[in-house]
Amino acid sequence: MNPPIITLTSDFGPDLFVGQMKGVILGVCPRARLVDLSHGVASQDVWGGALVLEQILGVFPAGTVHLAVVDPGVGSQRRGLAIAALGQYWVGPDNGLFTPPLRADPGAKAYHLTNARYFRPTVSATFHGRDVFAPVAAHLARGVSPASLGPEVADPVRLEWPLPRRDNDALRGQVLFADRFGNLITNLERGLVEEFLDGRPARVELGGLVVEGLSSCYAAAAPGQPLALFNSLERLELAINNGDLSGKLGLSPLGARGAPVLVRAGEQTRQAR
Repeated sequence: MNPPIITLTSDFGPDLFVGQMKGVILGVCPRARLVDLSHGVASQDVWGGALVLEQILGVFPAGTVHLAVVDPGVGSQRRGLAIAALGQYWVGPDNGLFTPPLRADPGAKAYHLTNARYFRPTVSATFHGRDVFAPVAAHLARGVSPASLGPEVADPVRLEWPLPRRDNDALRGQVLFADRFGNLITNLERGLVEEFLDGRPARVELGGLVVEGLSSCYAAAAPGQPLALFNSLERLELAINNGDLSGKLGLSPLGARGAPVLVRAGEQTRQAR
């Protein structure tokens, strides 16, 4: 039987907090394989953490446990949750962080973490990641039923997720995030864009930037030139070949989020300008 997989996502950065959570997990489930997804989520950025989790939907095998801690409400009355969704488990604070798996699986079930048997003996009011969520994730990896962790809840917190819309002759979306290369990833999925274009060339607009046509890869544009393409997430992305588009536009990683993007049907395919 393969060792269980536990992924970790947080806003802890390169500090010792991640190591402490790993120590607790391995104390409960020594066979666990630990996979760091990202600890570079901006501090207290629940939205950013949710976007990390959205990108790994469908990537890990059934039974994987995803531990995510972006928790500005730690120590308050906010609930801790274990969620069974998509054949996997998701553990962390009930603040909208788990909106992606809840959206993706209409049959998802959420459980309020109330059974202290599965916590550390002493629980700090400021570090539930170590004292509640890490041991719970480890117990799930060992085969504990999520129903053993506490009562089922019908109203887990969900973020208001931005959805594209068609508006007359344009498809309207927005930037979800800027990656570390300065590429701008939107909420416009390939299928939706291709259906809208119906074989016509694309004209992609972001503020004053206009890109004519869709590229198949970054190198399809000349170095330093902007382009639009579908990335590995099958999302429309705006980028600069060998450059940082977010930086060129003066957008910080958080400032880029929500920037409106329009797709129109162009008359001909030209180089970006």
